Amino acid sequence: MNVRVGVTAVVIAVLLVAAGPVATVTGAATAGQRQSSPFAVQQDRIDADEVRMDVALRPNGTAEWTLEFWVRLDDEESTTAFESLRDEIRTDPANHTQSFADRMNETVSTASNATGREMSADGFDVTTARQSLAREYGVVRYTFRWDGFAAVEGDELRAGDAIEGLYLDDGTRLLVEWPDGYERTSVTPDPDDERERAVIWRGGETDFVSGEPRVVATAAGTGPSAAAMAIAAVVVGGLAVAGVRWYRTRESTTAQPAGGDDALDSDSDAGTEPTGGSGTASVSATADESADASATGAPDTELLSNEEQVLRLVEERGGRMKQQAVVEELGWTDAKTSKVVSGLREDEKLESFRLGRENVLSLPDADDERTNETSGDGAK
Repeated sequence: MNVRVGVTAVVIAVLLVAAGPVATVTGAATAGQRQSSPFAVQQDRIDADEVRMDVALRPNGTAEWTLEFWVRLDDEESTTAFESLRDEIRTDPANHTQSFADRMNETVSTASNATGREMSADGFDVTTARQSLAREYGVVRYTFRWDGFAAVEGDELRAGDAIEGLYLDDGTRLLVEWPDGYERTSVTPDPDDERERAVIWRGGETDFVSGEPRVVATAAGTGPSAAAMAIAAVVVGGLAVAGVRWYRTRESTTAQPAGGDDALDSDSDAGTEPTGGSGTASVSATADESADASATGAPDTELLSNEEQVLRLVEERGGRMKQQAVVEELGWTDAKTSKVVSGLREDEKLESFRLGRENVLSLPDADDERTNETSGDGAK
């Protein structure tokens, strides 16, 4: 059994799928064409049961790549094959990284031409390990450095264009991590899982289209980020509301006659009808404000939490609205909105689903209410 060749073939298959344009260079399937099982190999070779692609971004745009192939060691044949491969790699690792490096350099070169950004790859290495989780696995781990993977624009890192349209098969995941000291600005499409400084997409759950995946992260504390600008807007809005209230209070106070009943009589003589004695103007102003509040039927947004503001918006839209509309309505960043929405989903106060390329938010009982209404109409 040629174990080494089998795993190398798997690695090459991953690279061909990960970089569509390379397919044209190598004579394989054309860009965008998908293989039904790109990680499967012949019976006399090892099949990877799980593939993990981890991309760690650096402030200068370099990405540290880790590509892992996990093989279940659930019988004597697979265990023997993996141990044989492990011995070969330990004896001559360079022999195992050469084909990988050749294919990856082609991938990087094509991505460089497509993005117009200078790129290169180096630092190729391969190691093996055994991992015991719920079951025993053998792991073949390739690592390398991809310079120029992400675009650096001021304080922003923009990553993903080098692997646009990447196809994730079942059992495959992609993790993108941004540097310490950076904040997530936007991620497209919505990730299947999130960590403190990383997002994860899994094959079978996410299908990247043109322009995806995309991750934008901004260096924290280096200038007025989008989040800081949003906070400033809220503060300015709060000051404006306070100013209006002060003005109304001042106007209502000024409108009260200083001469008591005589002044009211004078106003009455002048054609102004008194409505109830001294201080009536102030009471009327307060009544007007109460009427305004009653008319809207909604509390001041300053008194609502972030979660309550989102739920209120969705309720006002009939129980459903696009997540991007929440961003626009509240003036928040994509990152802040996503964080609040994720919390509401965990608390089961909100649900979401994909509609095309949009993320739609829905109240848990929205569909039930519509179903009940439809049933009621039918009964009538």
